[in-house]
Amino acid sequence: MVFIISYIYINESGDLGTKQGSSKYFVMAAIKVEDSKKLEKIIKKTRRSFTKKMLTSNEIKGGNLPYDLKIKILKKLKNIDYEVYIIVFDKENRYKIGYGDNKKAYDILASRLAELINIDKPTFIFIDKSKNKQEEIDSFNELFLNNLNNIKKQPIKIEHADSMHYKGLQMADLISWSTFQNFENDNHEFLDMIKNKVVKLVYEN
Repeated sequence: MVFIISYIYINESGDLGTKQGSSKYFVMAAIKVEDSKKLEKIIKKTRRSFTKKMLTSNEIKGGNLPYDLKIKILKKLKNIDYEVYIIVFDKENRYKIGYGDNKKAYDILASRLAELINIDKPTFIFIDKSKNKQEEIDSFNELFLNNLNNIKKQPIKIEHADSMHYKGLQMADLISWSTFQNFENDNHEFLDMIKNKVVKLVYEN
């Protein structure tokens, strides 16, 4: 008997700041797969076709990749089974959240992402680490878990992890970056390549 589980990787693009030069949009994206090794293979194999001089970091991030590498990764992504969930937040609607604290706002927006995700089997969730205090991690986890669509009460484990060590988090970064380009810079090319996606603008009128 094969025991099937799901893996979800979550990353974000943009910022929640209010100073001049801050982004207009904040994006959070999740990619859900049953075979996390396929995500690793996509990134590892694609990287091999580029010399070290062409890459500015060992970590795949949408903002620092050559154009051709981004396109190759997204093309290969089409060949595997996955689901993508994305929330987009226009910071002009910040007052609708009710929190001036960026950490609280982050947690609330993440909970809106959780509302889109259906859990149908035991699941490991990895989120790009942005919190260091255990009480902040516990508060995030409780809110996030309470908002997931987990009707059958499947077991879930959340890990706040360094994206350097998880290719799935790096893929989630590329997806969130692609979405950010779509809304922030009116560049639809990358997001249009991503299939099986749910995109929701949150706190809109």
